[in-house]
Amino acid sequence: MKRIFLSLLVMISLYFSATSSEQSNTYDLKIGVSESPPFVYFDGDKVIGVSDDLWRNIADSLTINYKYVRFSNYIDLLSCMKRGEIDMTINPLTLTDSRLADFRLTIPFYTSRLGLAQHPSYRIPLITVFLSVMNWRTLQLVLLLCSVVFIFAVLIWLAEKRKNPKEFRKGHKGLTDGIWWAFVTMTTVGYGDKVPRTKLGRILTLIWMFYAIALLFVFTAEISSELTVTKLQGNFSTVDELRKIKVGTLEQTGFSSFCRINRIQYTPYTNLAEGIKAIDEKKIEAFVGDVATLEYLFDKYKLGKDLEITPSTLNEQYFCFGAARDHLELIDRINPVLLNVTESAEWVEILYKNGIKQ
Repeated sequence: MKRIFLSLLVMISLYFSATSSEQSNTYDLKIGVSESPPFVYFDGDKVIGVSDDLWRNIADSLTINYKYVRFSNYIDLLSCMKRGEIDMTINPLTLTDSRLADFRLTIPFYTSRLGLAQHPSYRIPLITVFLSVMNWRTLQLVLLLCSVVFIFAVLIWLAEKRKNPKEFRKGHKGLTDGIWWAFVTMTTVGYGDKVPRTKLGRILTLIWMFYAIALLFVFTAEISSELTVTKLQGNFSTVDELRKIKVGTLEQTGFSSFCRINRIQYTPYTNLAEGIKAIDEKKIEAFVGDVATLEYLFDKYKLGKDLEITPSTLNEQYFCFGAARDHLELIDRINPVLLNVTESAEWVEILYKNGIKQ
């Protein structure tokens, strides 16, 4: 009888031990969300998107109980999480120094590319070409070209002015004759109105012909590089080009940090709708954001007719989930599962289902 009683006590003890162990691995979390399509967006009472699909896989694997707390904007959400009023968020947080100081971040689950939403350029092609080549590099080449032309113009004038005064006149008129000869020879037009008669003049002509061909080739190549298709279509491939226009972006994001670090003047907005409205009202010329998010909004709200998205490789952002500072253990448990999901075929299906092109 004693043995039976002891066995029952052991079984009851093991049951409660297993139950308490299971409960210790279960969390009742408040998860903050705000619309950030295609990662998080609202469909009536439902929260859907890439982040929700990913989080459901993680929560099911770790048997985490949770509820979503909606916020009207991204900044309020971060403030509440910093104060500990919510436990974490599945909105994509960019991996930055300030974020690491304020929150606990998971490993990145998505690499974001910078994109610009803007009105298509309707400038006259000739004006576009002129604006594209007006930079310091082109000006340097023009000054170099004019300097070399002037040097050879003086040399040919000095060599020809005594024995060939009809074609290379005295004084400043003779100098203009030399400049005319240099440009005509360089462009291989060869009118024949200025022909060197002396041996020194002909030697100078031979030297100038070969040198001018090389110089003109370098100049033409530089101009051609400035007139590539991407430049004419407004693809901002350098930071200097972004500094020349009025841009807007979401405040407290990796893209706003990128603008500050590179001294790009920008107007901060609390949501994407405000930024797109600012473009229509011509308060800004372009809105800087994640390419996938911009493409989703354009497709959903049919904005493609009036605006276009210009992708850029200037800056990549790494998106993570974030939690309050006291949730280090939670992040440590999430990371292995998150890594398993993002390395599986299911992750590709999640991205495809939400309209993200890999």
